[in-house]
Amino acid sequence: MIITTVWWYLSRSTGLVAGVLIVAAFIWGMLLSTQLVKSVKKPAWLLDLHRWLATLAVVFVVLHVVGLLADSYVEFSIADILVPFASEWKPAAVAWGVVGLYLLVIVQLSSWQTIRSRLSRRVWHGIHLVSFPLVWVVIMHAGAAGTDVNNRYYTLGVLSLVILTVFVVLYRILAGTGRKNRNDRRDKRVSAERSTD
Repeated sequence: MIITTVWWYLSRSTGLVAGVLIVAAFIWGMLLSTQLVKSVKKPAWLLDLHRWLATLAVVFVVLHVVGLLADSYVEFSIADILVPFASEWKPAAVAWGVVGLYLLVIVQLSSWQTIRSRLSRRVWHGIHLVSFPLVWVVIMHAGAAGTDVNNRYYTLGVLSLVILTVFVVLYRILAGTGRKNRNDRRDKRVSAERSTD
């Protein structure tokens, strides 16, 4: 009985922590790409923190999967964990988690130095954009499969992460647009100056 509840608590808690870490790594990565952080000389630890959060997220996802496989309450199989809609327990909610697992693997593998060094910056950036749907898939999984959905603190926590994520994405888009507009204005000014010479 105690062992059964240990696995259930392990899968539940590691799922919560993994979700928070994935969102935190995403938000930190977004902030690293904005003028907010670029305006100061970036020490190496800022990028290392992003990598550390993402790696820690993978560790907690692995622990989450181990807890699910070991727990006897729902009795997940390997297929339930790896194949979307294979689970009989909340198939759509679990499918979000399965898709999130694959998206996380894609982003993390592309970030390993041995793989990243073989990719062009453009290809790596394209792969890294998968982190956008990853965050939303994780939030959908947490909202649909989480056993704490009816807990007001859980709901407030998920809602806070959603609001923070939306804010950072909008900030990144607007900051990027502002920089592009400034560059466009500068290029037009330079072209105008050259044409008058």
